[in-house]
Amino acid sequence: MLASAQDADQQYHGQGYFFFAGAASSPCFATGGSNSCSSLERAGSTTALQFGGGGEFLVGKGLGFGGELLSSRQSWEGATLDTWIGSFNVSYHFGSSTKKRKLEPFVTGGYTFFYVPNIGFGPDSGGNFGAGLNIWLLRHTALRLEIRDDIGGRHLSAEFEPEGTYYLRSSQHLVGFRIGVTFR
Repeated sequence: MLASAQDADQQYHGQGYFFFAGAASSPCFATGGSNSCSSLERAGSTTALQFGGGGEFLVGKGLGFGGELLSSRQSWEGATLDTWIGSFNVSYHFGSSTKKRKLEPFVTGGYTFFYVPNIGFGPDSGGNFGAGLNIWLLRHTALRLEIRDDIGGRHLSAEFEPEGTYYLRSSQHLVGFRIGVTFR
């Protein structure tokens, strides 16, 4: 009787993950001490490369609580902007959380903080929301596919060489297309 109880399809209560992502961003460059974008300044499009990880505790009925930390690096014309982004989230995993399940769609959202080192600004706040899918390939390992939008923070500006050139994030959305691994 005990042996059959060990073979039962039991629910799991936590999972961790790590990921790599490309995030769309549209910077502009202002010169002459200006710190705003206008049609006269050069605008461009670049991709922020991100990596990070996190974890969740599943409390039942698909509801989870967790957090994550990621590093985002954006480079263009010799300049680089590094940003640390952390979040505390609530998630919902559709369907049961049993180990026999192969596909696990989920949604998530919560509080986000942004920190850009070496530019003299303190951390700032925002939010995030996203959706994804865990594809359980092995009993304890899944392919994680997700899209996440980190929203808010201030319109970041930073002075780079040559002096008087500023980077400005033209929108307060950083949409990441993530691929990673989830483990339980």
